[in-house]
Amino acid sequence: MKKTKKKLTYVKPRLYHKVIKEISKSIDKIINDPRSLDRTFWTDFIKFNDVILKDRHLQTDDDEMSVSMIESSSIYMISMLILQVTLFHRVLREGPDEVIMYPKNHIPFYMRQFDDKGNEKDFWDLNSLELSKYYYNKVDKTLNELMED
Repeated sequence: MKKTKKKLTYVKPRLYHKVIKEISKSIDKIINDPRSLDRTFWTDFIKFNDVILKDRHLQTDDDEMSVSMIESSSIYMISMLILQVTLFHRVLREGPDEVIMYPKNHIPFYMRQFDDKGNEKDFWDLNSLELSKYYYNKVDKTLNELMED
């Protein structure tokens, strides 16, 4: 029996602005989802994505669907991590006890129970990302101009 040799595929680097554009589209899609409440980001997304990104079959298979799935999962994970850093100032990871590690005496804003005047207020359904979107829509600057400030 003859072995058929598969042709090698050389993976060319992409222009990074195109990758950033994809990440930006993914972030916009996530922000526009009404289910994207702050509390939904309080999870270990790296652990969550490991199910796909550590799958030996998906990682090594060269069929178009597997390659596309890994790339889109990578873009999604990066998007979620950027949003986590936006909300919590860090990428969240679980400790050995499967509890999110966070600095002592620091509480995420969505867990706040009182407003600035001391009145009881529920922040559980806070969607800070949607509020940020309103800010960006009001500001008459491009993202590059904002980054220069």
